[in-house]
Amino acid sequence: MMKNILKNRKGVTLLEGLIALGLLAVVTAGTFGLLLSMARTSQSDLREEMVWAVERANERLQMYVGLSNDDIDDLPEEERFLCSTDTYPHPLAEGTNHNIQCMLPPVCDANNSSFVYSVTDSISLAPTTVLPQNDRVDNMNTVDYTYKKIHFSITCNGFKL
Repeated sequence: MMKNILKNRKGVTLLEGLIALGLLAVVTAGTFGLLLSMARTSQSDLREEMVWAVERANERLQMYVGLSNDDIDDLPEEERFLCSTDTYPHPLAEGTNHNIQCMLPPVCDANNSSFVYSVTDSISLAPTTVLPQNDRVDNMNTVDYTYKKIHFSITCNGFKL
């Protein structure tokens, strides 16, 4: 009689269903956590690449500080601009968006990414008195310090920095 009851059994018991749902929840939570962790890592790596590209462009721009257009024309062809396709008059010219697409990180898709910078204004600090080497007060010079303000804008695969 007992064998007939076990053979005719259809469906699952409540306990078996709860155990199956619990196992499904554990597997789903683990998979979701892994996917979420991978997405966070990927986004932070992309951000680091973008920051590194901005730092590299900023370092390259330091080379042009104090150079006139004539000085830049005397530079080798590959050093005149940050990117060889640029045609602006001076890498630190104001009022222009300078396109430096060639300096995008390799992980960026060139079709939906951009990298530009602009030099918005010069900031001139108050003149500073410089004493000559012989410390004679009647032979003093003043020096003006001028700084350029550069704004970088980089968009990489939809993320903007």
